[in-house]
Amino acid sequence: MLLLGCNTTSTSNNTTFAPVDYDEAFKVGQMVKFADSGAYMARTSGTSMEPVLTKNTIIIVRPIDFDDLEEGMTVGYLNKNGEKVLHQLIRRAGPDAWVAKGINNAREDKERVTRKNLMGVLYTVLYNEASEPRAR
Repeated sequence: MLLLGCNTTSTSNNTTFAPVDYDEAFKVGQMVKFADSGAYMARTSGTSMEPVLTKNTIIIVRPIDFDDLEEGMTVGYLNKNGEKVLHQLIRRAGPDAWVAKGINNAREDKERVTRKNLMGVLYTVLYNEASEPRAR
């Protein structure tokens, strides 16, 4: 599930959403990462997951058991260069690996997601520049 950070107010049967700014989202992320053991907060830096996750999106990634992974999940893994990658699982590649791909990428990742390099699953999005109101 993908959730965008927001403040909510409910009046009768209507719920309205007000965007949370970057600083507010960052503070919430710091609280969540300490309250939820093993979770970590990160800021995206690439364009491989656009338009869903834009550059400078603040996310929380939580640990997940490798055997609980499912096609379509967005997961974080550590590539061979030691970089954290956040991409979507496309399909199984045998019992001990998954094929992943950035939704904005033409090709699948060369590296497979394995038990050893899996960092976790995208748990929530706290801030996304695409959700910021634009000046008219």
